[in-house]
Amino acid sequence: MMIAAGAARGINYLHHEAKPTVIYRDVKTSNILLDEGFHPKLSDFGLAKFGPTGDQSYVATRVMGTHGYCAPEYATTGKLTMRSDIYSFGVVLLELITGRRAYDDTREHDKHLVDW
Repeated sequence: MMIAAGAARGINYLHHEAKPTVIYRDVKTSNILLDEGFHPKLSDFGLAKFGPTGDQSYVATRVMGTHGYCAPEYATTGKLTMRSDIYSFGVVLLELITGRRAYDDTREHDKHLVDW
């Protein structure tokens, strides 16, 4: 759980302390790397977007991200918010707890998180 807590601190930094704020947009287990002390580091900022400015609560953008981790409200509306990252991080936590991937195309049944 120390790894999960460290990753959460990284996401919190991007959302609340970075100037300008950043929405990571691709939170998934393979983008959380560990150093030699098992301290988590967020990687692959290729899909990241600067957060909303002023009185806006979202960034309108083309839907990007990894299947199984993308927040449903972002996938359907294209409105990217910090909550989109929180949803994706919740999927990561579920994977840590269950030991199963959010989307596993190697399985004949129960491929999607919502199916099991």
